[in-house]
Amino acid sequence: MKILDRYIIREFLKIFSLGLIALICVFTVVDLFERVDDIVKSKPPFGVVITYFLAKIPSILFVTIPISILLSTLLTLGTLSRHSEIISMLANGISIYRISIPLLILGFMVSALVFIFNETVIPWANQQADACKQIIKGKPPASLIPKSGVWFRSPRENRIYNIKLLAPIQKELQGLTIYVLDDNFNIKERIDATKARYLDGEWILYAGSQRAFNSGVVGGSQTSFAERRKFPIQPTFEEFQRIRKDPEDMTYRELQRYIVELQSTGYDASRYVVDLHGKISFPFVSMVMVIIGFPFALKSPRSGTTVSIGLSIFIGFTYWIILNLGLSLGHAQLLPPLLSAWISHVLFASSGAYMLLSAQT
Repeated sequence: MKILDRYIIREFLKIFSLGLIALICVFTVVDLFERVDDIVKSKPPFGVVITYFLAKIPSILFVTIPISILLSTLLTLGTLSRHSEIISMLANGISIYRISIPLLILGFMVSALVFIFNETVIPWANQQADACKQIIKGKPPASLIPKSGVWFRSPRENRIYNIKLLAPIQKELQGLTIYVLDDNFNIKERIDATKARYLDGEWILYAGSQRAFNSGVVGGSQTSFAERRKFPIQPTFEEFQRIRKDPEDMTYRELQRYIVELQSTGYDASRYVVDLHGKISFPFVSMVMVIIGFPFALKSPRSGTTVSIGLSIFIGFTYWIILNLGLSLGHAQLLPPLLSAWISHVLFASSGAYMLLSAQT
């Protein structure tokens, strides 16, 4: 790495670190004011409050890193321009494109790290933050709140499960009805149980009945049971519990598996396919911010910190609107999933590349 590259990267990282810390503080203070009433009312343990705000930092980083990258690009180049260092570089035969290389590489590295961070730390941190938030509100953790009206189709067994209430603490399915289907999707058997409990990897059904059907019409005898152990249900309790998990709380592979499960049962998973592409596209906002920020910094080389901050907010806000518009159009199936997740990147990156290529060297 050349001295020039190290110098540009060092100046960039100094501004980037300060900007990131400032944004984390702003987001945390705003969140604190939103939670003050709940904290005063429910009086949660101090450790829960601290854990909540610490667990929120990863998701704050995920959102603020792109804007910090943009701000750092503008301020770094602005500082170099004010000290006439850009002019000195150009006078020594160093082109604008060469100056941009270390920042582009840094933007790519940050994007890759954000993707890894989003796959490993953020889902776990979000779960911790959600659990603490429920306690701060005086409620049980979200993962312990029963879910009602759950439908689940298992293509492996050719069954449909209807669950009136899923109780996470007891690991119970309350008000369980199982529809066993034949190859023509006619009901050939129905099993009802007051509840089903998952113990040591096995299902136990309580106070239920079992009846047979002939081409969807009730036929044969009906048997009742008080308890039936080792009932052959392939899905685990965790699989039933995962039904209502939000895409942002899943890793890329978890969401990919969930999409395959939905598609295998005949459900339209296009909305989740958009979210899947979004998990790859959003981390690379950071690199796009370098591409769009570089030519803007060159167009107003001696603009001050206030102008750079204002420009960062404007570009970031515009980018956020277009990004969410694209995702919304994808969810509504008005755009292909891949295009909806990447359209904002393509528009801004191509605009930035055009302005950069048009810059005077």
